[in-house]
Amino acid sequence: MLPGRRETALDRLAVEEPLEIRVHGGPLAVVMRTPGRDRDLVAGFLAAEGVLRDAEDLAGVEPCLDPETGGPAANVWNAVLAPGVPFDPRERRFAPVGSACGLCGARTLDALIRELPPLPAPPATLALADLTAAFEALHQRQALFAATAGSHGAALWTPAAGLLDVAEDVGRHNAVDKLLGSRLLAGGYPVAPEEADPPLLLVSGRISFELTQKAALAGVPLLAGVGMPTSLAVEAAQRCGQALLGWVRDGGASVYAGATRLLAP
Repeated sequence: MLPGRRETALDRLAVEEPLEIRVHGGPLAVVMRTPGRDRDLVAGFLAAEGVLRDAEDLAGVEPCLDPETGGPAANVWNAVLAPGVPFDPRERRFAPVGSACGLCGARTLDALIRELPPLPAPPATLALADLTAAFEALHQRQALFAATAGSHGAALWTPAAGLLDVAEDVGRHNAVDKLLGSRLLAGGYPVAPEEADPPLLLVSGRISFELTQKAALAGVPLLAGVGMPTSLAVEAAQRCGQALLGWVRDGGASVYAGATRLLAP
């Protein structure tokens, strides 16, 4: 650019919009998210908050009707629970939830441990080359990040089958909720302890307690991230029997919880 001359350029920005989540028609939470896969997001959010235990707890989840147009409301979704599923809206009404927010209900680590399903055993060994390739494949599938540099990615992966599903969102927790909500709606939540090739969870950023919690409640035996875990994430993984890997980059990785051994090339 020449001195004294100003140039402008157009940047593509990641979309962030509110999503109001209702249960039985009553407002429960407002989540800031990237539109898309909203049904999965609602299901995953409700599972992470303990409202849903499995697919049988959910009778349906649909967009509400816009009173002005009579068509679906873009940013308001309602979940209907199956008969007999306990739900007290007075105990589960949240303020707006930012895209960086994860665990919204007041839940202690001890309470989390009591609520966990049995986790499948984490893999005893994991080839570092396979893990590195999996994160590279996740990066290649992050079209929103490639266009905006303003989103997070998450994936379900097995060493045998590769990437099973990928989700993106401006919020790390939303991306994980979309993945796990999709699995719930498909009837595979939580992961069965006897599943021969249980999915592992990969995330594109740091690993907080909330992500460990979401993975553990879903029965996911191993969580790995590009960034570092927090101290509480490590403590939670250790107490859950979950393998936790961080700093997966530049051909290396660190094991912070669990007995999984990384096999170098």
